Order: sequence, then structure tokens, then C-alpha cells
Amino acid sequence: GKELVVLRGHTNVVRSICLSPDERHLVSASLDYSVRIWNLKTNHQVGGPLLHDDQLLAIVIPSDGQYIASAGLDTKIYVW
Repeated sequence: GKELVVLRGHTNVVRSICLSPDERHLVSASLDYSVRIWNLKTNHQVGGPLLHDDQLLAIVIPSDGQYIASAGLDTKIYVW
């Protein structure tokens, strides 16, 4: 299929992505130590990056969309 959009901002490999329950936002987790939230209507990042102390491996948004949880090599789980 045809590419719809490219979201740029991470400076290393993106390891995990998650779509918000309302399908308005995409959240990405990267080896650049950051979580980024993307507005899919504007295709721009929402706010600044949310930072871990090491590379990220996974990200999740629960079905109620009330928070984001991310985990990485820093052995921490952050709830945003």
C-alpha cells in the first residue's frame, strides 16, 4: 500500500508502538531512551519526549487510555 505519513523525531531504533484506544494518538518507544506521543491528525509530536535512563523495550496503553506504561533496560517501569 501507499505510505500515509512518516513520523520523525526519534534518533535511534523504535522498538515498540501503541495506538491509543480513541485512535487519535500513536505512542512510540525507542532505543534513544524516549517515549514520544504523536497526534495522528496533525502528524506532530505532542509535547517533549518522556525520558528513561536507558533504552526502551516496550510500551502499552490500557483500554481506558488513562496512562502510558513503558519499560526498558534501566530495569524500571514508568507510568505516565
